[in-house]
Amino acid sequence: MSNNKNGKAEEPDKMYAPEVYTMFEEVNIKLTKIEAAQQAQAKTTTASESAPALNPEDGEKIETLTAKLDTVSEQLDRPLKHHHTLDFMGNRALIALVMAVGALIASLWVIDNQRKTLANFRDNDLKYRYIQMRGEAAPADIERLRDVFDWNRNPDSIRTIRRRVEHYERLVQEQAEIESKARLNDQQAKQLQQEAETVKG
Repeated sequence: MSNNKNGKAEEPDKMYAPEVYTMFEEVNIKLTKIEAAQQAQAKTTTASESAPALNPEDGEKIETLTAKLDTVSEQLDRPLKHHHTLDFMGNRALIALVMAVGALIASLWVIDNQRKTLANFRDNDLKYRYIQMRGEAAPADIERLRDVFDWNRNPDSIRTIRRRVEHYERLVQEQAEIESKARLNDQQAKQLQQEAETVKG
């Protein structure tokens, strides 16, 4: 890390693998030269005669490359920390999906409750029509209806009751139509009789 004008430590530039390999190669070449120079020095008895002269620029390059290599090795030695976060506020599509699924579940729950309520209303309507057909509400009839509709639900018995009630209602309607026609005919007959008497009169 290097210091800026304020004395604060700056983060080293992020380096990529090709740059690191290039630096390693340059350091390796410089070190090879230095080792060769040291071996040559060791062979000769006098260091000044056999040692090749090092260029001051090469020394500076070696120092900068060594410093860069140290920073890179420090970065590589640090353990990697993986942070897994689930940010619901950052992903609007996820929020919309969760809300849509919640709305779907809520609407299915409401529809199921309404279906059960409507089925209960239909059953109660059929019970009422059955009692009306029977003309009385004996305790035994009420217990039988509760048994068939609620406690031991029996779809076959319910169908039979529905057919009987619908047949009875159809007969009652036909009888009412016949009676209304008879009443209308009776009224027409009385009216014709009155007209005949006024003509006689």
